Amino acid sequence: MKSTSPARTAVVTPPAPRTSGLNLRPYQVEALSAVESAALAGQRRSLVVLPCGMGKTVVFAELIRRRGGRAIVLAHRDELVGQARDKISMVAPGMGVGVVKAEQDHHDAQVVVASVQTLSRETRLNRIMPDFRTVVIDEAHHLSADSYQRVLEYLAPEDERRPLVLGVTATPERSDGEPLEGFEIVYRKSILDGIRERYLCDLKALQVRLKADFRGLHQRAGDFIDSEVEAMMLEAGAPEHAARAYREHADGRKAILFTTTVALAHEMAAAFKAVGIAAEAIDAGTPLEVRRDVLARLRSGSVRVVANCGVLTEGFDEPSVECIIMARPTRSRLLFTQMLGRVTRLFPGKTDGLVLDLVGSFDRHDLMTVAAVLALKPAALRDGVLAALDEQEREEQAAQAAQAGALVAQRVDLFRVHPALPRPGVHWVKVAGGRFVVSLGEENLMMVPAADPTVTTWRVIRRSRQGVERVLADGLSLEYAQGTAEDYARNTANAGALVNVDAPWRTEPASDKQIATLQRYRIPIAPGMTKGQAADLLTARFAGGGR
Repeated sequence: MKSTSPARTAVVTPPAPRTSGLNLRPYQVEALSAVESAALAGQRRSLVVLPCGMGKTVVFAELIRRRGGRAIVLAHRDELVGQARDKISMVAPGMGVGVVKAEQDHHDAQVVVASVQTLSRETRLNRIMPDFRTVVIDEAHHLSADSYQRVLEYLAPEDERRPLVLGVTATPERSDGEPLEGFEIVYRKSILDGIRERYLCDLKALQVRLKADFRGLHQRAGDFIDSEVEAMMLEAGAPEHAARAYREHADGRKAILFTTTVALAHEMAAAFKAVGIAAEAIDAGTPLEVRRDVLARLRSGSVRVVANCGVLTEGFDEPSVECIIMARPTRSRLLFTQMLGRVTRLFPGKTDGLVLDLVGSFDRHDLMTVAAVLALKPAALRDGVLAALDEQEREEQAAQAAQAGALVAQRVDLFRVHPALPRPGVHWVKVAGGRFVVSLGEENLMMVPAADPTVTTWRVIRRSRQGVERVLADGLSLEYAQGTAEDYARNTANAGALVNVDAPWRTEPASDKQIATLQRYRIPIAPGMTKGQAADLLTARFAGGGR
């Protein structure tokens, strides 16, 4: 078996191809190039490592489209099966995509998306003709499980000429921390890379100190014993402390709360509800329809906090979540990273993701924390990862200057874009009909949801002040509609200062011209209104709806 090795550094980057209106991001093009280069060199089992929210599914969907022939995608959760099917259909609409899961058995489709639990059964596996050109393992950190090994040995035996096998994951190690044997990492991006390049939202973290001695916790199978954790958290009054911390630091944010046990999840939800915060709890025993209803209420905002035990760590994508509450101590970097990924996705108007950590401990160094996972100083995370990176850069510059014997005076511009951030944040305004709008001056750029509420696709539209519309892209997920729209906004001549969320003009007092325009349209003017606030009201007015 070949062990995991460092990522290749030499990658040829061809121009990004267009795929059914979808522009691949630069790093996705690089990842595909790395996979293809490795395959040409004889490497048949490759691993691409990308954080949650950076489009792993789009990468393998585009690889399948490029390679042609038959392909199969292996996933271990119903949500992942559905996501893979939808993304492949979006990227390669001409390919026939079938599902093998429970009663569904489209085993002869050109592209098969299969539940590993279903496919690993001998009767189902023997039904599939192993003539695939490409085999993809979604969430490849599960590869060491017997079910995966059985399916992989059937589809791509190592002792024969075999198909290209691609594993994609955010965490390239097994649950015990050991590397994935037989796979070579050919491309890798970290959470910090995603934040620095503005493909993930900034992160902030606050620690909530409990009167609990985590040094007393014992281990079983490499992590803490759930019953001990539950008893310690309840004795320390963790549910009440969590509700108070949310009210003080995250009030109004949509939040996901993680616990070790079902009972603790429900205790947490009860504590939040006791102080008037809309909260619910779900677990593996919650009926699927009930679980979907709870998450729909979180999406709509009628529920603000969902406590869960073991069901929202992966395969759950709700980009509008702005906070996660860690009430689950763990030694597992893989598990902590998966939980952290629930808050890193971009969403229009979302400025950062907040982590309220009830279980990070300075006394027990094997406990995972945000700082440990990102290799940053804990205090730096209070101002956000981007601020921490900026401070880190200044420290490095000062150290280099001191080594050279020079004294350097620096002027700090609070509104400047970090030099490593070529993609400034874009300022979105939410208007009637669930649409999002950004003003480009003489025209607006809009993201419009599908008219059918059961369809979760979006359209990107240019709309002139005269009401003339032109569709730039259609049939995209919100994540990719936002990426397409923001790339267009940044590349529009003279629009930079208008769209930049950090533009200094936004904090200046509203101009006389803005005030006069607001008065003409009878839009209420708040005392001390800024130019940014006035601009948002006018953008909403010209987009045809209120905020």
